[in-house]
Amino acid sequence: MRQVQILDERWRKVADREHALLERLAGFLTDFGSPPDDVSLVRRKLTDLQELFLLVIVGEFNSGKSAFINALLGDELSREGVTPTTDRITVLKYGEHATERERREGVVEKEHPNDFLREVSIVDTPGTNAIIRHHEELSRGFVPRSDLVLFVTSSDRPFTESEREYLELIRDWGKKILLVVNKVDLLRNDEDREKVRLFVEEGVRSMLGLKPPIFFVSAYLARKAKAIGPGIEADALLKASGFEELESYVTDLLDEEGRVRLKLESPLGVVEELVRRYSLSVDERVSLLEDDFKMSENVESQLDLYKEDMKRDFEARMAEIENIILQVNERGDEWFEENIRLTNVRELVQRNKVQERFQREVVADTEKLIDERVEELVDWMVDRNLKQWRAIVEYVNRRRQAKYDEHVIGEVGDNFEYNRSQLLQSVGKNATDVVQRYDREYESQQLALSLQSAVAATAAIEVGALGVGAGVVAVATTAAADVTGITAALVIAGVGLFILPRQRRKAREQFHEKTDDLRVKLGEVVRRQFDTEINRSIERMREAISPYTRFVRTEHARMTEARSSLAEITTETEALRGEIEAPGVKSPSGS
Repeated sequence: MRQVQILDERWRKVADREHALLERLAGFLTDFGSPPDDVSLVRRKLTDLQELFLLVIVGEFNSGKSAFINALLGDELSREGVTPTTDRITVLKYGEHATERERREGVVEKEHPNDFLREVSIVDTPGTNAIIRHHEELSRGFVPRSDLVLFVTSSDRPFTESEREYLELIRDWGKKILLVVNKVDLLRNDEDREKVRLFVEEGVRSMLGLKPPIFFVSAYLARKAKAIGPGIEADALLKASGFEELESYVTDLLDEEGRVRLKLESPLGVVEELVRRYSLSVDERVSLLEDDFKMSENVESQLDLYKEDMKRDFEARMAEIENIILQVNERGDEWFEENIRLTNVRELVQRNKVQERFQREVVADTEKLIDERVEELVDWMVDRNLKQWRAIVEYVNRRRQAKYDEHVIGEVGDNFEYNRSQLLQSVGKNATDVVQRYDREYESQQLALSLQSAVAATAAIEVGALGVGAGVVAVATTAAADVTGITAALVIAGVGLFILPRQRRKAREQFHEKTDDLRVKLGEVVRRQFDTEINRSIERMREAISPYTRFVRTEHARMTEARSSLAEITTETEALRGEIEAPGVKSPSGS
């Protein structure tokens, strides 16, 4: 394999920088998880930098590509015919002897002792509208590798839809283009020729934004002129063919320096196109991830608000429970004032009877009221917890339906969207499973037992299987019994006349002290247990979305780094292009 030799020191330095640039891009693509084809293309361009100039001939079948190549080389190297004759990629190279071998499926390499091929390899491709799809894909695959593209169209059907699409592909890869309108011998006069020229120029300019050099030729006349040898007739045929102008342009363009410049420009178009694609993908992902990050922030905000709302509503419900104990206090005040008197001394010494009256007149339905409020508190917490889980499920499911550019995301072909979708699906499924498995009765029982155990653990109340209300009543009743029992003993001892008013006051104070202590401790315990339960519930919700939150943070950092790397690659690419296209460059106008 002949390799290009860059002798000029300046160009060698540029080539070295391009080599480093391509290595960096290949490394980026590998780390990014890009499709193997993209990485292979960049690696291929590294190899192409060392090979001969690659001139790729493309166009629709029957546009006369093979005839054009034969006319350009002055030899019959490509098969010609009215039906598609090029069914494989044919790479024409210089060789001392004519040989042909198949390099890989669909690619044939021919060597021939033709002087034009000493410095330039020519690629003959199947038609852009090849019947066999694989043949067209082979042609498209060679476009990024080309150093110069000669696009051949036919004067009898110029600039077809398939040709427009193919030119768009060439443009996207940043390739230099020469547009050749073949078969001008089929046009009747100069007026028809001018119409075709205007049609092609306008189409290429308006639809593709390109202004490539356009040459009108007849490969048939040029081939005929070269076949008959030097002479007046050959000169006339060659002039009529328009080939002289094209050959002169190509010869001037592809002198030693021109070939080097175009060879060094070629990889930059590939780099720019890949950077464009991946930049679009990265931007799309960053946008998607930022929205996802907002989702996790919104969930966090919702949980904070949920906690605040729960605490506020809890305090209102707790105040109702505490108010029940305060009402017991008030009734106790009245009861002590009315009953601890000398006139009631006979009744006061009957402790059991006093307790029964106290239970009936002061405690009343306190047990029922407290248990009802505690039960309502438990049910409220369970229902609000379930409602919040449902809100998270709905929110995550809405995010799963977020719209994104499937073409851009899919173009780079890695697992980003799959991973994102899988995680969102997993988060949504886990949250949905919690909702579906949520046993309200079981959760209520567990919360009630937890609350009951927490209250009992304080030693403020002896809570048994009957509930919190029964414990509160037991404390209040015991406090009253203690006070009335002491009072009765003092009366029996004969000191009641002097001590009773003071003892009544002390009884009220002791009852207040015990019931207030009960109210405070009960509030502390229930609040503490509420905080434990609400924090546990919120933590479970956070854990449910945490895998995706971690993914979003990790991917966002990765995309930010990728964006920075692509920006640096772009800066170096622009610097290299500026150096290559410095004043004095010979290149086609346009493309």
